[in-house]
Amino acid sequence: MADAVLGYVVQRICDLLIDEAVFLFEVKDQVEWVKEELKTMQCFLKDADTKSKGDENVKNWVRQVREIAYQAEELVESYVLDAEQRRRRRKGFIRTIVCCRLPSPNGFIVLHQFGNEIEAIRAKIREISERRITYGIQDLGGEPGKQIDKTVRERRRAILHAPDADLVGMDAETNKILGHLLDGSRKRRPVISIVGMGGLGKTTLAKRVFNEAKARFSLSVWIDVSQQYSAEGLLREILRQVTKLKVKELEEMTRTECEATVYQTLKAENYLIVMDDVWDKEVWTILSPHLPDAQNGSRVLITTRYVEVARAADPSTPPLELRLLDDEESWELLSKKAFPYQEDIKAVCSEPLRNVGKEIARKCGGLPLALVVLGGLLSTKGPSLGAWRRVAETLVWETSKDGRVCLDILALSYEDLPRRLKCCFLYFSSIPEDFEINVDKLIGLWIAEGFVEQRAGETLEETAEDYLEELVQRCMVIRVQDESGPIIEVSCRIHDLLHDLTVAEAKEVGFLVSHGIRDDEGVSQLDSSVRRLSLQGEKAWCWDSKSTPRLRTFLSFGTRCEVDINRVFSDRDLKLLKVVDLEGALFDELPEQVGDLIHLRYLCLKNTGITSLPSSVAKLRHLQFLDAEGTRIRTMPRGVWKIAALRQVLIPPEVELNMVEAGLRSLQVLKVVGAGRWIDSCLGSLTSLRELQIKGIQDCHHSGLSSGLSKLRRLKKLYLEGEWIPDCLWTPSSFSSLQVLCLSGKVRRPPQQSISGGDHWPPILTELTLFHTSLGQNSIAALEKLPELKYLYLCAGSYKGNEMICSRGGFPKLETLELVQLDELETWVIEAGAMAPLRSLKICYCEKLAMLPEGLQEMAALKYLILYVMPPEICSRAQKGGEDWPKIQHVPLIGIAVTSSDGEDINVQWITD
Repeated sequence: MADAVLGYVVQRICDLLIDEAVFLFEVKDQVEWVKEELKTMQCFLKDADTKSKGDENVKNWVRQVREIAYQAEELVESYVLDAEQRRRRRKGFIRTIVCCRLPSPNGFIVLHQFGNEIEAIRAKIREISERRITYGIQDLGGEPGKQIDKTVRERRRAILHAPDADLVGMDAETNKILGHLLDGSRKRRPVISIVGMGGLGKTTLAKRVFNEAKARFSLSVWIDVSQQYSAEGLLREILRQVTKLKVKELEEMTRTECEATVYQTLKAENYLIVMDDVWDKEVWTILSPHLPDAQNGSRVLITTRYVEVARAADPSTPPLELRLLDDEESWELLSKKAFPYQEDIKAVCSEPLRNVGKEIARKCGGLPLALVVLGGLLSTKGPSLGAWRRVAETLVWETSKDGRVCLDILALSYEDLPRRLKCCFLYFSSIPEDFEINVDKLIGLWIAEGFVEQRAGETLEETAEDYLEELVQRCMVIRVQDESGPIIEVSCRIHDLLHDLTVAEAKEVGFLVSHGIRDDEGVSQLDSSVRRLSLQGEKAWCWDSKSTPRLRTFLSFGTRCEVDINRVFSDRDLKLLKVVDLEGALFDELPEQVGDLIHLRYLCLKNTGITSLPSSVAKLRHLQFLDAEGTRIRTMPRGVWKIAALRQVLIPPEVELNMVEAGLRSLQVLKVVGAGRWIDSCLGSLTSLRELQIKGIQDCHHSGLSSGLSKLRRLKKLYLEGEWIPDCLWTPSSFSSLQVLCLSGKVRRPPQQSISGGDHWPPILTELTLFHTSLGQNSIAALEKLPELKYLYLCAGSYKGNEMICSRGGFPKLETLELVQLDELETWVIEAGAMAPLRSLKICYCEKLAMLPEGLQEMAALKYLILYVMPPEICSRAQKGGEDWPKIQHVPLIGIAVTSSDGEDINVQWITD
């Protein structure tokens, strides 16, 4: 990892020499010398990292290299900070240049001090270099790992929907657990336990049986427990899933109120609760009194690494102890991951390669997670016998009951990563265990930290997306898609053992320190060398900022408590901060001193209580990411729109956008903004925009929108909301790069069936959401010809016809379709061969629809169908034995949701075979 840290620091110093050339004019030669010396050391770190595993002296040498690099970066940044502060004390452009090039008396003192400190660093570098020779550390050269696969972008969607190959050889275990869960003769509520070491597939098995069994229960709950948990957090998560209580209402409930509400909600229901990854017996002690046993067939399923936890929960029900996979099962799982796009693996895997692969699989000891991760690594090597043999030769094993055997494999995959990906992967150490982080947010953090290199012809965001996809391909990161709403949300997470690896490695190399969320834990005394800090939970805020003078990144997760924000922004010890993420923290005012953090690149204030931004924010000339969604801000300092470095701005739609000058040519994302005069004056100048979301569009904005949007040639995601939608969207020559489109408003001139010279939908759309557009059949006929459309949401008022026809061959790639509140729709016709790939269909509040279309019977790919608050007649037809049942009986999961007799609740009946 040291090579990744040093590479990052060298690049950071290079960036400073370019970006801060004026301020570093007097010391440029000295900084250049340090940079070149550190670059030279980089060549030796690959060998040093390898030798450090068995040699404490070499390990100390690596640590010294890392520390001297950090010291050099801090010294240069501190000099820039001081120069900037001196510049601000003077006015006028000419005097600024003079002040930087001809220091004031105070400036000469700073320059002299810098000279002394840089000379000390140079002496230390010479000493470290001499010690390298003593330890026999050689220049191995080259970048470890392979370069990012250029085909990753094309395979992105294929990876997302690849068949699940993680569960092999567990059919008997699956059936046994399902037998326990669905045994109608057992009315008592037992606790069924799945036990096994980390990485054995407990969670994967539990998810399979949960998905298959939950339809038989009136309430179903899945909660992630993990090592760090709070009693209130577990109780509130159960309530969130079984009640309609809002987040704020849940947060205001005391523990006693949560306990009583859980009990009252569950006591009359037949429920299934899964508690995943339980580490200690205390969890069951906390929850069991509030999980009533009404002798109605309710069930609890837990996964744990420890048999004693399972026995404490239910001594009368023997736990299922998972076995390791045998050799054949191991090879089956490894090969599926090593060749993820091949149906016939034998056709691409020669016998010699298969023999090496089976040898590698045997060394995994039958541990599924190890096989999955190592298979992901092999998938990047291709069918190269030499590459596979090298992997086989480097595997080293040490067994222990908690699955540490897997960490060697995980570490091997980690070491195989390219230098930039190592930093990106280690960033998951900042995220709580089992936490799913939004992909756009993660990418923003990577860019702000400086982990993403600039590649020719690509934006930083596109390069970062490739980084993430490489990690997904290697099975080191799990991508999670939420398709429950009209706009798809994409998040990601990592497995618990991988999280353990990142936390241990990050701490070892001084990359990041995280502090946890248990009720009885606070933050211990932090080491003064900490550069990145992640606080997780309310207790974590018991932290003294003066103990972390070298802090560059401050992240906060789950701090729903009153915080002293002045600690972060007003403490002189934290003036070099680059990343500050305070999402969800409870404070209502941002201090003026935020403007002193001149190195700040990332500022997240999402879901905080602030009502305004101080004018000093405009001084943050390096600020790239500003997230103020979910705040009470209504105006923005005008100077914010002059920060040329801005890449993403997320603000409440109520904010009055006082953007009056053209600029912000680096801006990639602008949402959720209200329409205004800025559209006429500035929209067309935002030529780098990739994502734009505008609300409150009126007729007076159409001309500016038509003119401005036509200039945004890089736009990929567009969300427009207003009474009327501008016609410019249908111009054939425009929006050639648009992939995601969400429209809410009437359309005067909708696109018709494609004819020469007619209007067209943007040609490469993959996701389309429509509200109130009042389209007719001709527009659907044009829509179904889109070659790449995968997700279609026709929501309230989007279609005005009483008949909708999906013709043969139409919607050739559609996977998800949702029809919501189409009040006039009476007849829906799906011709044979239409939307063949469809796997998910949801029909909601379509009160006049008389029957399901015959064409559903031909849709072999359809896996999920739900009728949500539909007329009783069509719900009756969809039941087993009903007139529409033959059309849908092949669908594995069917849900029919109807309103209760009192009109207060919606009950879902699941129909499965």
